[in-house]
Amino acid sequence: MKLKSLLLLFALLSLHLYFLTHLKFTAWPEMFSYPYLKNHGFLLYQDMVHPYPPVLTLTLAYLYKFFGYKLFVLEWFSWIVVLFSTVCVWLLARQVGKSERAGIVAATCYVFLQPFLEGNMLWFDIAIVPPVLLGLFFLLKNNLFASGLFFALAAFTKQTAGLFYIAVLAYLIWRDRSHLLRRPLTKRVISFLLGPLIFGIPLLFRLWQEGALIGFWKWVVLYPAMQWSKFPGYVQMSLSRHQVAVLAILSFSLIIIAVKNWKILKHPDFFLLSLLSFVGILAVYPRFSFFHFQIVLAFWAVFVGILLLKTKFSPTSAIVYALFIAASIRVIIFPVVRTDWGKEARFYNSEDKKLAAQIKEAVGDNQTVFLQGFSSQYYVLSNTLPPKPWADNFSWYWEISGVQEEILSKWSNNSPLYLVWRIPKESESLLGRYQPEKIVNYLSQNYTKEQELKNVVWVWRKKQ
Repeated sequence: MKLKSLLLLFALLSLHLYFLTHLKFTAWPEMFSYPYLKNHGFLLYQDMVHPYPPVLTLTLAYLYKFFGYKLFVLEWFSWIVVLFSTVCVWLLARQVGKSERAGIVAATCYVFLQPFLEGNMLWFDIAIVPPVLLGLFFLLKNNLFASGLFFALAAFTKQTAGLFYIAVLAYLIWRDRSHLLRRPLTKRVISFLLGPLIFGIPLLFRLWQEGALIGFWKWVVLYPAMQWSKFPGYVQMSLSRHQVAVLAILSFSLIIIAVKNWKILKHPDFFLLSLLSFVGILAVYPRFSFFHFQIVLAFWAVFVGILLLKTKFSPTSAIVYALFIAASIRVIIFPVVRTDWGKEARFYNSEDKKLAAQIKEAVGDNQTVFLQGFSSQYYVLSNTLPPKPWADNFSWYWEISGVQEEILSKWSNNSPLYLVWRIPKESESLLGRYQPEKIVNYLSQNYTKEQELKNVVWVWRKKQ
């Protein structure tokens, strides 16, 4: 490993961090509320709807326990994950391309696109990028135990990442199919299978202890796979014109250099890259956004970094590269710089904190309160707790058969003293206007208006 390569990588990481610290950060409410509730005694799959495996929430819960529920804690953890993803892109491109330069070119492509394609945040799709890339890296180095461990870590962070694990397992069996059931293949497969066992056995034991096995099965596997796509707003795969333009730039740039290097793509390493890129595209479903597309973007950077170095320079290729750079600046980078540079964090701005302070003042500190029509970070900002059990305000949670009835039955002897109700506006999206009918009827009958905090936001008190 050359010193020059390390210095260039450090410079790229510094530039990446500069972009991240100056662009608007998206502080998704769940990145605060899930660990906050976990630290306040809520069991993830019994006292609350937690529709993901536990790794990311548990990690954040420990972080917040030590450093507090501060925006900078989430920001810096997110940026560390993203910067580590850049290092993983560099490592993987070096490994596949057998070149220090390939790693640097791939990392450069990633640094100049990732922050501008909804990458300045923490979400489950962003958290799985490092373990998936490391899983492939160790697979290419023939370390199947480490590979299985990292792919399993990704799957226990977001369940759709299990598709990467399944795809690689199928590839291993297919590649060595002539040795099926013989010792060399069996030993390799067992090494790869140890990863899920290392994570899965403690998780199953913990879920059994908490009586949450059924809840985990329903909310992490069954309902997402079989039920939620039936509800309006859950599946959102239609693309805006801007998204189509971005995908066209990424696709055509890769296709052009791939056609020029078709023979290289027959190598097994490129087949694996292509296979996992395809899986990453499938895993974007049911909602297309570029933050769901982050693992595909990382693979794209690896492909481009390697293939660019294999492409013979010519006036035509120079024109193509110049057009790609110009299109990327105009369509991808410039619009984000214009709208997001130096702006307050989304979901954690001054207005959010002001309203949370009003809620805290109206209902009191450490109170149990139900926030109807609010995103869940307001519990954290106002230092309040919802009643158990709790679900976020999405129709695909509340409209599952029997969910509202079960929650109301558990509230009967434990309903909160206060309710803060935000009446949705007609101009809001379908998701923003949603209110669970049976819950709303119960609240209307058992609570009375007491204080208006701001337009369409009222504090209600339980009837005596």
